[in-house]
Amino acid sequence: MIYNEEPIDALWDITRGLMFNADGTLKSDGIKIYREAMTEEANDVPDSYIQLRSQITDTTSTYGDGKSQIRSADCDIMLISKGYAEDTNDLHNINKKKIRQHLKAQEVPYQEFNVGYDATNNSTQHTFTTTVYYYG
Repeated sequence: MIYNEEPIDALWDITRGLMFNADGTLKSDGIKIYREAMTEEANDVPDSYIQLRSQITDTTSTYGDGKSQIRSADCDIMLISKGYAEDTNDLHNINKKKIRQHLKAQEVPYQEFNVGYDATNNSTQHTFTTTVYYYG
């Protein structure tokens, strides 16, 4: 699919169903999503959340009349959870399954990377990387 919006907006469109119901209300079991950066104070950080990161790389895919017509941007959907996430039934692994199912249902191709535990932040991270094509 080629989007007619910036990659971060396309990434938001792809993922917002993980946080909101179709009518725009928050899901009771939804995953909080942050665009590019998290703004919470340390004591308000959710136990598990998604951070969207767009345009990790951004390249021209198609030229026309000497101009870039379609660009491709590699983007990350990063699931970050407090703690070790060492049990298949913990919140991190439950949310990882939700994201995987959500992306498959939307037919969004992705690659997964288990970044693992970060002792500095006492968190575990799993990243889903996808390419967003957009008119450039």
